[in-house]
Amino acid sequence: MKLTQSFQQQKDKILSIIKMKGPSLPVQIARSINTQPLFAGAFLSELYAERKLKISNTKVGSSPLYYLEGQEIQLEQFIEHLQQKEKEAFLLLKQEAILDDEAQTPVMRVALRAIKDFAVPIRIRINGESRLAWKYFALTDSATKEIIRQKFAPSTPEASQSMPDKEFTLPPTSQLKQKETGAIQTTIKPLDDTKLKTKKKPARKEQKDKIKKEETLLSKKVVEYLKKKDIEILGTILDKRKEFTAKVRIDMLFGKQEFLLMAKDKKKLSENDLIVTMQGAQNARLPALFLSNGELNKKAEDYLKLWSALLKFEKIS
Repeated sequence: MKLTQSFQQQKDKILSIIKMKGPSLPVQIARSINTQPLFAGAFLSELYAERKLKISNTKVGSSPLYYLEGQEIQLEQFIEHLQQKEKEAFLLLKQEAILDDEAQTPVMRVALRAIKDFAVPIRIRINGESRLAWKYFALTDSATKEIIRQKFAPSTPEASQSMPDKEFTLPPTSQLKQKETGAIQTTIKPLDDTKLKTKKKPARKEQKDKIKKEETLLSKKVVEYLKKKDIEILGTILDKRKEFTAKVRIDMLFGKQEFLLMAKDKKKLSENDLIVTMQGAQNARLPALFLSNGELNKKAEDYLKLWSALLKFEKIS
């Protein structure tokens, strides 16, 4: 519980820092919370997965910027990191507010597609014909309609946003047709108590014996596995019925390397199982080794690939 609270405090601190300083790089966050950039990156990745942070398409070197919703306009201060043509596209779009894609040079069209933080694609429908255009990201919908009316149909008295996917329609007459959007209905079915099966509880002495046996089973499996792999246990942190945590040392090619080992007796392993393991390792400032008799689900496999440099997984029988 204390470990989880510590991680949450770190994440809350990161959110507070970005709120105060604006869009930030992982290395800047690492310095602010006094940890390594890779570990700071893991915290940032979690905050992004939780939709508490956004990631920029613009990169400073090879790193993206992390920012809060509402801080998009502050990304402009990083335009010097854009390629020259991309910077030109940004400045032109900011000046013109809306650009007709067909009217641009091939180079400019490529550049507009590259500056995703600043150029928003929209569709303009004029007399039934759909055309691609680019909108400056900070432009409101009402301002967009007015500029479209002025640039593309100056004789048309009004323009209307007719579709939720940013398609702006300029009809041949002032009568506008609105499209209805369908509602999505969700149904929550109550739990059918009659389908729940109850198991007969074992006698109190039998139950205690079973728990005692299960408490030692996982740790024994882990210890046996580590001995076979010639992995040294430096100290046990947690030894429970279905969980085992320890600090271990492995003889690597370039010397001995310490790991935070976490083991779980669980048939199906989720992304969250690996996230918790990574959090524990980050707090100890060590890479992580995760052991289990279970199988990783798809999200867990993707997470393992993403953090393969810091997180290793081994299946034990």
